Amino acid sequence: MIRYTAILLFIVPILISKKADAQQMIVDDAAVTTQRSFQIESWYGTEESWFQPAVSVTRWLELTAGMIFDSSDGLEPDNWFIEFKAVPGDVEVDGWAYGLVLAPVFNFDGDLDEFFSYVLFSKMILDGSSVLHLNLGMEGFNEHDREYAFTSGIRGDFGIRDRVMILSEIFTSNFETPSFQTGLRLAVIPDLIEMDVTYGEGFRKGMSYPGFNIGIAITPDRMW
Repeated sequence: MIRYTAILLFIVPILISKKADAQQMIVDDAAVTTQRSFQIESWYGTEESWFQPAVSVTRWLELTAGMIFDSSDGLEPDNWFIEFKAVPGDVEVDGWAYGLVLAPVFNFDGDLDEFFSYVLFSKMILDGSSVLHLNLGMEGFNEHDREYAFTSGIRGDFGIRDRVMILSEIFTSNFETPSFQTGLRLAVIPDLIEMDVTYGEGFRKGMSYPGFNIGIAITPDRMW
């Protein structure tokens, strides 16, 4: 039942939607941290937990360095990563934007465990009241042998009240059985502190990722 509810949550809010900025979903948005400022995103999940501060290097380039924890096994540190995100446009000004993300993921011995890269596209719709995000990319895994997978996803940010938003996304690897994630974003302090509460799983039995997640994002305005 929850799977069909997730699909409805993705479609229905288009009629009453509103844009969101910072995000902690699998599908990324074509936007970077406010110029001359930073942001901190951190969330705890039943599968994985993340901590990732970011800073604006230029108006269109964001640099993130963070850690990934294995929440399914006592919140043990699992990997660390560096992410470069370039978005030359501004979705709020132009109504659409595109970008590119590159990120190597390392273990704590300094070995490259994973690498992911994807293009992203965001477009405001319905007179600027909603935003759709599209991702398409590739990730590589350095296990026994190098393995590669194509990734794709679509996400919508929909507002239902001034401080409450619905987040919904569907994503897949190698265009196989997709997974979903949906939930709420609460503006604790508008334009500064937001909290996400989401749940997701695969459309096939046994696919538990991404599970239940609760997170917080701190997104101050320009600071220097």
